[in-house]
Amino acid sequence: MEENKAIIDILLAHMEKSESIPPLSNNSILLQRELTKDSPDFKKMGNMIKSDPPLTSHVLKIANSPVYKGLEQVDNVKEALLRLGTNEIKNIAIWAIHQSNFKTKDPFIKKFKANLWFHSLSCATGAVWAAKYLEMDDIVPKAFIAGLLHDMGALYLLTALEKIKRDNKIEQYPSEFVLNALIKKFHTEQGAQLLKHWNLPEQFIIIARDHHTENFDQSDMLLVLIRLINKICKKMEKGNKKEATAIIVACDEANILNLSELGIAEIEIGIEAAQEKFKTLF
Repeated sequence: MEENKAIIDILLAHMEKSESIPPLSNNSILLQRELTKDSPDFKKMGNMIKSDPPLTSHVLKIANSPVYKGLEQVDNVKEALLRLGTNEIKNIAIWAIHQSNFKTKDPFIKKFKANLWFHSLSCATGAVWAAKYLEMDDIVPKAFIAGLLHDMGALYLLTALEKIKRDNKIEQYPSEFVLNALIKKFHTEQGAQLLKHWNLPEQFIIIARDHHTENFDQSDMLLVLIRLINKICKKMEKGNKKEATAIIVACDEANILNLSELGIAEIEIGIEAAQEKFKTLF
């Protein structure tokens, strides 16, 4: 117990330093801020992507992946922008910006980061599918980004833990049980702090902070949607149990969105279809 407490104290102290923040290039931070605006500048967005060769490569790889199967091959950012449209390019770019931070050679951290990336993408694609299904047209442009970023606090904790282990500030990692408990306790607070550091809009910060809180703003429909999709994805990851579905149907978020058991099941089908497509990019 004392050893785990020491690790937690060292980890949280380290996270107060800017060096612990998951690395993003200056261009990626500026692009992320542009992407999360209500009305991003289409031309500026394209120029930022083009000025970053690795990001351009990622964007084109994802744009030409099975996730967007059926579209013709795209060879440059301008063509991708024109062919896919603003919303799709926003989603692809935010995906490309963060994908590398979920990769590691550390075998212990790798499992956690891989599961977190899968969950984040599931929530992102699931939120878009559900927003369209529920005809929440004003939420569709923000749904993917909100779903992808809602658990950034967990990435923040894993990145910092890996660094303090690599720097020999701790001798060994905590057990999986302790690490999961640590993430559960601190990831919302740390996620909100991280998104603040990246100067992202308040709405995304609130979602990172409040996607698990008992009391939340029930009029914030994007928050309500992400909370629901997070519950559905967690339930799917644990296995498709009937009692878990009943709990979700009875939850506040499902009631606010007027979703029946059939509606929840249809959203699950949509998420499963999206998961099968993006698995090829892992």
